[in-house]
Amino acid sequence: MSTTRRVEAKEIRAVQNASRSLACLSILMNWAGRGVASADGIDLTPARAQSFGMAVTWAGEEIERHCAAIDEAM
Repeated sequence: MSTTRRVEAKEIRAVQNASRSLACLSILMNWAGRGVASADGIDLTPARAQSFGMAVTWAGEEIERHCAAIDEAM
């Protein structure tokens, strides 16, 4: 016997919004990572390295936050 659960429109929107945000974050992370990885002879100063690290850290935190929203909605 299976249990059926009614999915509310609010939950569907939460999952859709989280999914779109995660897609945008993945594009940002791919772009940033490829840019740094493919830069030939780049002079990555400590300030630039810190900025890059902070951007990737922020993106990771956002992904975690959106994953939690998806988990809660499911």
